[in-house]
Amino acid sequence: MIPKSNLKLRKIGSKYMIVETSDSCVNLTNVYSLNETAALLWEMLCRREGHTVEELAEELCKTYEVEYERALHDVESQLTEWEKMGLL
Repeated sequence: MIPKSNLKLRKIGSKYMIVETSDSCVNLTNVYSLNETAALLWEMLCRREGHTVEELAEELCKTYEVEYERALHDVESQLTEWEKMGLL
């Protein structure tokens, strides 16, 4: 899964947000707030094409002390939510 190319992750203070960009401006009509874990997942999706759900879960396990099954469930849930929102 690949994020839409016009969506960018921005960090403002301690908050992470996904915003829609264009050549001349940022559209703040739809702003999506993320926690640190979701922001990391988004960054991983943006860095490399071809990430599988399993690879993303493994990366979260390396970063956070979380069991693989929990990470896998969380990744699947987050990706499903982003798909429904039209972000992927």
